[in-house]
Amino acid sequence: MERTIIRIILVITVVSLMVYLFAREITQVYALHQENEKVKVESLKLEKANNELMKKIELIESDDSYKEKVIRQELGMIKKGEKVYRFQE
Repeated sequence: MERTIIRIILVITVVSLMVYLFAREITQVYALHQENEKVKVESLKLEKANNELMKKIELIESDDSYKEKVIRQELGMIKKGEKVYRFQE
């Protein structure tokens, strides 16, 4: 009788340990899955931004009027002989 109780306790202990370890692994897998989803979303955003920049580069290289617009707006440059007037708000 006493041996049976010891065996039952031993089996329960082993099963409990296995369940604990399995639950811990499942939690880690779930966390990694969530992190993977975040990385995928960020990757898509970066890919979209990269494509937009590639299009902008192609336009700058091929379209002189667009190149001039970018130079004026983003770099603040002016043509020779032009004057810039700045107004305070």
